[in-house]
Amino acid sequence: MTIHVNRWSMTSDSTAESADRLAGTWAKSWRLSWLPDRLLTHEQALAGMDLAEIFSTQDFRHDPTVRARALICAGQLGIPLELIGLELLHRRHP
Repeated sequence: MTIHVNRWSMTSDSTAESADRLAGTWAKSWRLSWLPDRLLTHEQALAGMDLAEIFSTQDFRHDPTVRARALICAGQLGIPLELIGLELLHRRHP
């Protein structure tokens, strides 16, 4: 799993989710495809992309290290991991 990051976007080789940077230099200038109503910092957008990759596999269910990483990323977004999981799993299987 790899997240490709440049100045304006973040993409993944394992999920269709992405993050885009809005024009401007605000601290919160990133938007995730799966969380479009919130502006995020670069670090939060990266955490969101990490979560999208985590939930694109079954590892989060069986690997305590992956689950711990997911909890840290969810904390960066300020959203309970269960809600993030529901959103991302629903996007994969509408």
